[in-house]
Amino acid sequence: MKDYYQILGLPPSATIGEIKMAYRKLAHLYHPDKNPSDDYAAVQFSLVKEAYDTLTRADLKAQYLQERWLHQTMGQRMAPAVTTPPQVLQALLQAHQQLIHYDAYRVDKKGLYQTLEALIAPSRIDILNHFKEEQVNKEVIRWMADSIFLLYPEDQLRILDQLKQINAPAGSRDLIEEKEKMIRRTIRLNRYKPFLILGLIILLCMIIAYSL
Repeated sequence: MKDYYQILGLPPSATIGEIKMAYRKLAHLYHPDKNPSDDYAAVQFSLVKEAYDTLTRADLKAQYLQERWLHQTMGQRMAPAVTTPPQVLQALLQAHQQLIHYDAYRVDKKGLYQTLEALIAPSRIDILNHFKEEQVNKEVIRWMADSIFLLYPEDQLRILDQLKQINAPAGSRDLIEEKEKMIRRTIRLNRYKPFLILGLIILLCMIIAYSL
């Protein structure tokens, strides 16, 4: 959930006057007329305007505050505003740094899947594809492919399917396909593993029986 107060650089206790003052300052900074060829500024301007419109309209503000309260009571953090490909990549790198310290046997795999899925939600994929920064998109795909190792194989495949929607160099698609092949082999192995173990147990029993 977007933190409109954070976007405007204000605390939740900000008054209408403070909201309007912050909006004027940021709108002046990011206005398209002042940044005619800066796509990043255009996106930021749109976000600032969205925050301002929401917090200055009584009906929208009431709905937003209720959703914000519910979001926080569920123990969920307010998401920082992500509006550019480098920010998408930075959020992913931060998550990856945390992942490498997780205990593979105790981690909440479904909760982790939801976290990783949110990092490449459709809105973020739209950002990546809008700016067409192929090198950044390539890094997003590479790091996400490296970050799914703790997930169930089926959830890994779901994440990889999302990555296919990102416009990136051909090598990135090859990386995804190679990762998919490895995961599908793991799924097949897991499917037949109980039968292999049972066969080995029977074989050992037979060997022991004949040796008596």
